[in-house]
Amino acid sequence: MYGIHLILCYTNLCLFLIGAIIIHPSHAFCLTQQQQQQSSARRSLLKGERQQIQPSIFSLSATPAKSDDDNASSPEQQHSGDKETLLVVHQFVAHVQESIQDKTFSSLVLRGVPKPKKAKKKTSTTIESSSTLGSTANSLRGVIRQVQGRLILSNNSNKNNNEKVVMLQLTWKYHGATDICKNLSLEEIADVLPKLILEAPLVASEWGAEAIATNPIQGAELQTLTHVVDLQLVAANNKKKTKKPKLTTRVSKNKTKQQQQQQAPTAHDREKQVPLNKTADFLQALGVTDANGKPKQGMKSKLRQCQKFVEIVGRLVDKVMEDHNNNDDDDDDKRPISVVDMGCGRGYLTFSLHSYLVSKLYAIKSRGIDVRPKLVEEISGIARSLGKDFDGLQFEEGTIEKFVAEAEKASKEEKNELGVMIALHACDTATDDAIWSGICSGASLLIVAPCCHKQVRPQLNSHYIAESQTHPLADVLKYGVYRERMSETITDSIRALLLEA
Repeated sequence: MYGIHLILCYTNLCLFLIGAIIIHPSHAFCLTQQQQQQSSARRSLLKGERQQIQPSIFSLSATPAKSDDDNASSPEQQHSGDKETLLVVHQFVAHVQESIQDKTFSSLVLRGVPKPKKAKKKTSTTIESSSTLGSTANSLRGVIRQVQGRLILSNNSNKNNNEKVVMLQLTWKYHGATDICKNLSLEEIADVLPKLILEAPLVASEWGAEAIATNPIQGAELQTLTHVVDLQLVAANNKKKTKKPKLTTRVSKNKTKQQQQQQAPTAHDREKQVPLNKTADFLQALGVTDANGKPKQGMKSKLRQCQKFVEIVGRLVDKVMEDHNNNDDDDDDKRPISVVDMGCGRGYLTFSLHSYLVSKLYAIKSRGIDVRPKLVEEISGIARSLGKDFDGLQFEEGTIEKFVAEAEKASKEEKNELGVMIALHACDTATDDAIWSGICSGASLLIVAPCCHKQVRPQLNSHYIAESQTHPLADVLKYGVYRERMSETITDSIRALLLEA
């Protein structure tokens, strides 16, 4: 019993000492001279923050209690000496309130300490400065990078009232720390926003409030439907202390007021912008979504795959068309696009890409090639039933080898079309045949996802068995899973080198 009692006492003593170090940060690290010159009011603010950070990290309007030995003024009162700064900040907040009342509010950003820039090219100087960038990133950990604001519709706090209320959602984004969100009622904006801009250490990350106190908000920007209001405050470093705070307004270059009002933030969760309409006829015909645009059972991942595929390939096509039009003086807006999907399967991605390119007003012809005749007949019927937008989409029965022979014959013909060759998960050397057909046909884009590296793997296995005792990589290739990965690396490296040649 006495032994247990002594262990418990010793444990409590250790916890007390650790707690003392956490509560008094001056025992854990040395403050810089600039930090030591911070006012006693800010120190009391930080002490109050640490005492309240666990029970309520979002107590924005709560004012920390002052200690008995703290007779200095608060940070906002210290700014009261600079009447110009206070005036400019309150004018900015007034613009925010006015834009919300006029329903022209678009977005709000409070600028903190920006992320340090990296050098584009590595030289002897940049290599030496990389360690400095690393130390800078560590010193910025927990510092506010920016605070983003947007209007949302949220449930009323009164449970008996189901009406939605408009609120300002603020998202604190830190360097190397987790984001924190807080919803403010419209009545709280006039009180909270000036404090946030002038004081800053009201919402701390998991790294504490010390970093925020020494790195306040440096500026802000309000985007409305008609204007952009920019607030520039006194910078934190000594080099820019002479710069006076100012408020500037310029005309917004955004969309028209009517277009913006149609996209005004009216929901708490914003709908993700995707290239394909979820209620598209072809998605319903293929059994991916229903009439309401919701994915059917087991098709959610397929819808996500179609959206991502079109996002990637569509962006590449747009870029190639833009570059070609910039280099040519002729009117190439109607330059035709030819898409060939080898091993298209049921054609989910073929339909998706064709629909997207048609919506971009491109002259598009698409071909899907698959070896299964029944499947080709089924998806051909679906394409014919979708109307004139899919007249340029055809599905053919055949093999990749057959198409390669056609491409080799037509390789000498001059074509003005932009060729896109797609081969996703073509097994073994079928990927190589697809790449070669794309080269012969002069395709501008080759979209391939290699699969089943069966050509190199048997050779590597036999070589390992014969040379396992003396080969320098015997231990690395001991397990089959690593030989498989090595086969993939060798195969794809050879393909890349041949394409570069």
